[in-house]
Amino acid sequence: MKKATLLLLGLTMTFSQWSCKRFLDTKPKDFTSPEQFYTTPQQLREALAGVYNALAIDATYGLYLSLFLQHGSDEAFYKNTSSTPNAMAYDHGVGDTYVDALWRDLYKGVNRANYLLASINKPAMDEAERNVIKGEALFLRAFMYFQLVSNWGDVPLYLEPTVDSRDTDHPRTPMKTVYEQILADMKEAMNLVQPFTATGKPVHISRTAIQAAMARVCLKMAGEPLKDQSRFAEARDWADSVIRSGIHKLHPDYKQIFINETADLYDLQNNEMLWEIEFYGNSSGSLKMGGRFVNYASTYNLDNVAGYAYERIGVTGTLYKMYDARDLRRDWAIAPYAFRANKSPDEVLKAATDIYTRSCGKWRRKYETVLPRNTDYGPTNFPVIRYADVLLMFAEAENEVSGPTPAAYAAINQVRRRGWGKLLPNAVDVTAPDLAGLSQEGFRQELRNERARELCFEALRKGDLIRWGVFVERMKVVGADQGANAPANLKYSVRGYNNVSEKHNLLPIPSLEVSLNKAIEQSPLWK
Repeated sequence: MKKATLLLLGLTMTFSQWSCKRFLDTKPKDFTSPEQFYTTPQQLREALAGVYNALAIDATYGLYLSLFLQHGSDEAFYKNTSSTPNAMAYDHGVGDTYVDALWRDLYKGVNRANYLLASINKPAMDEAERNVIKGEALFLRAFMYFQLVSNWGDVPLYLEPTVDSRDTDHPRTPMKTVYEQILADMKEAMNLVQPFTATGKPVHISRTAIQAAMARVCLKMAGEPLKDQSRFAEARDWADSVIRSGIHKLHPDYKQIFINETADLYDLQNNEMLWEIEFYGNSSGSLKMGGRFVNYASTYNLDNVAGYAYERIGVTGTLYKMYDARDLRRDWAIAPYAFRANKSPDEVLKAATDIYTRSCGKWRRKYETVLPRNTDYGPTNFPVIRYADVLLMFAEAENEVSGPTPAAYAAINQVRRRGWGKLLPNAVDVTAPDLAGLSQEGFRQELRNERARELCFEALRKGDLIRWGVFVERMKVVGADQGANAPANLKYSVRGYNNVSEKHNLLPIPSLEVSLNKAIEQSPLWK
């Protein structure tokens, strides 16, 4: 067990204890001021652990960024009959607590990175290690800004640490400038961090992980609201760099990816996972590093043998109907069962016609190896970038630049073949899932559906619909389907779909930020 007591530097500079496992060998240590910190290599390592940790708390990938603020979409809806306004049902206001927490904690992470970067040259240390720490901090800052600009558009851009808590008035920076800074930081970081073959595990940032992230950033820039279509070629080239590295490939068995994440295992043979957010344990004792997203996503159960779960997202019939019956991903990503009783580990298959009452099955708590299972927290890691996503990003960008070329077909068909089990030993008729002969528009639509089939519940779908410019339109279609076909006890699910409007392409600037920061203006549609 590797523990660290870290100086956490948020916008208001607070001190707290955090822990990080496996990749940082640190000892608990107290520091009373920034001037006394960052003076040794060990303190830089601890500071880097604090930057990583900013993405592993409830407000980020622990729960809100991985689940609550990503559903609903056309893949899932918020499964709660409460009429209380909330961001998941799209009837929230500028004071929503989830929105406020995400904004606040992303900026805390940015400021931790800024403090580290401002002090990177203080300690006498090995230059190679210094460069790696700098590169990872640069990337993490850029990634947090990517979350901010994707969710809010124009946002304040801080590149130096916030020292004076009275310095609160900072205007929003145009999103184009923020994106350019993101790419600049990522490019610099790529030349500083280690290759994946040296890091050995996907919890540390590697060169290929950064290349994949830049592909994602460029695809977003090419879409709404920036619509810089010149970025499609860049996205294609960055994704192609990952493919040509030869380091990563698809795991033959789709379900094993998520079993590994739940069991806290790494696939070091295929390296499909380029980067994942690491959680650990059952949050017992002083070490509290569990994540909550699985508990809220999984099939309802109050039995800790099977794994306690609230099932706060319901799967749409729309997503279920996107799959071919021969696609093995369907009955793994979407649980084909319910539990026999609320406190039972026994799984009972649902009727084939019952497609509107299903839950997320991608991560199943029964595979957790840390016992006893905690009611709320678990060790399951969250996937941020997988090689399957890289292949699909390449196929999408290639189609936008050149149409459905053989290279675009080869990339998407790899993903489809694995989904149908055609990469498993002794598979037959391996070309059965292949796409061919499509127009550019036909390929575009198949690619969009394939991203849903492959990447559902991985916190990407809502952002995809927004960057494609179809979010509101798509939500209305899904809402109509839910209203017409969902059972009576799930008719409430149409609430979020009916509430969605153009303003929901962005989150509102939190009211607390507007009240403190006199230089910031609320997004026009949220005024």
